Amino acid sequence: MFKKILIATDGSAHAQKAVEIGADLAARHEAEVHLVHVMLSGEIDDDLRRMVETEHLDDLHRQDGGDSLASAQLVPGLPVRFSATDPASIRVLQALGTEILNRASSVVKARGVEQVSTHLMEGDAVEQIAKVVQEERPDLVVCGARGLSSLSQLVLGSVSTKIAQLSPVTCVTVR
Repeated sequence: MFKKILIATDGSAHAQKAVEIGADLAARHEAEVHLVHVMLSGEIDDDLRRMVETEHLDDLHRQDGGDSLASAQLVPGLPVRFSATDPASIRVLQALGTEILNRASSVVKARGVEQVSTHLMEGDAVEQIAKVVQEERPDLVVCGARGLSSLSQLVLGSVSTKIAQLSPVTCVTVR
C-alpha cells in the first residue's frame, strides 16, 4: 500500500512518536522512508538545549565567540535564542538538525527499514516540508501533532495542520 513514507521531525516528543509509527508502517509495507527536519530558528526549548550540550554542539557556538548555552539559560524554562543571521548559531542549528535526523534514522533502521533518506531544510517549516512532499512524492506523510513551534503557532495553526491541508497525499498526525 505504501511505497514511500515521509516523516517530519523536529526532535519533540510528538515527533519521536511519529518517527516510531512511521517506521513501523514502513517496515510493514517495505517502504522507503524520507526523514525531514527543518532547522529551528529563534528559540530552542530546554530539551533541545540539553541535546546541544550533551552532544557538545555547544562547543561550535563557543568557538565562534558565543556564550555557553548553559550560561545563557538564566531562567529555567525560558528558551535560548538563536539568530538566523549569526554564522555560529547557524552551525549549531545545522549540527542539531543533523543529530535529530541521525537519531530518527537510527530508530527507523532499527525497525527494519533499509531505505532511509534524510533532508535537512532551512526556512519556513510548512513550505519546506511541502517542497519535499512535492519532490519525493510520498504515499504518506507522518508528523507529530504538537512540535517545538512557538506560541504563535497555537493561534495561527500548527505545522501539522497546515501540512495536512496542503498535502496531496494522506497525512497521519501523531499525538
